[in-house]
Amino acid sequence: MSENAKPKKRWVPVLLAVSLGLNLLVVGIALGTAYRVKGGDHAKAPPGFGSALYRALPKEDRKALRLELSDRHVRGGKTRAQDFAALQTVLRAEPFDPAAVQALLVQQARSMAELQGALQEEWLARITTMTDAERLDYADRLQDVVQRKSHKRKHKD
Repeated sequence: MSENAKPKKRWVPVLLAVSLGLNLLVVGIALGTAYRVKGGDHAKAPPGFGSALYRALPKEDRKALRLELSDRHVRGGKTRAQDFAALQTVLRAEPFDPAAVQALLVQQARSMAELQGALQEEWLARITTMTDAERLDYADRLQDVVQRKSHKRKHKD
């Protein structure tokens, strides 16, 4: 062997490995996006009922419902804090009482149902005050949301 042999460049295999990894990442993102857009199971399922009803509303109505939800969330903060404290107590108790946890879960489900009912009433009140033309326009937007048609705007509300 010659003493003047060039030393191997160790950065070349590292660079090739990094390049391969980045290429695989790009291909994975492209395939995943194509699968999602072109007909994966996720693309076939309609959105949740409440979220579709909300997204199809005009912007000012969506804003008003968000404010209503925010106000209710703030007003319920004290109750939720008490419920979390009660849950902590029940979870740490010995012996453990599953019935007490179940009672807290039922109470939370009831609170969520009341909130959903209030929001549905607010939604229905808004739909009721629409003119026939506004309601037909809303129905068209709702159909677009359910069928996941592209929106003209780029951001979510």
